Amino acid sequence: MANTVKAPPMPGTLKATRFIVTLEVAFGLVGAATLGGSFSTFDWGILPALFYAAGSTALFGWLLSRWSSRRKYLRWVIIAVHLLVLGAGILDLALFSTVTWEAVFGHGVLTWTVVVLLLLPSAGRWFSESRA
Repeated sequence: MANTVKAPPMPGTLKATRFIVTLEVAFGLVGAATLGGSFSTFDWGILPALFYAAGSTALFGWLLSRWSSRRKYLRWVIIAVHLLVLGAGILDLALFSTVTWEAVFGHGVLTWTVVVLLLLPSAGRWFSESRA
């Protein structure tokens, strides 16, 4: 017989975080499809936005697929990627001179939520335990 260790269940905050990342992937797919559909009138200005939308969506989806590995570094990679997305949004706001508190925090409310929830101690405990 194999010795099995029962892994503790995922905390509710991490279930909510995983759901939010799933929403981000779904919204990203819809956004990429919408941008891709606008190529009937090709504009070179849309191309970087399409690459950004498709790339970030693919990266979020890949990170979501690795969620069950429970590795420590995965938590920090997810936080870093979300902070990069927030930074890109703030850079976009700064380039067009529309930086306000409402724009910074309202623009990426789901992204801010993921970062905060992954910084909680329960997330640290869950990601630091090995998968059984």
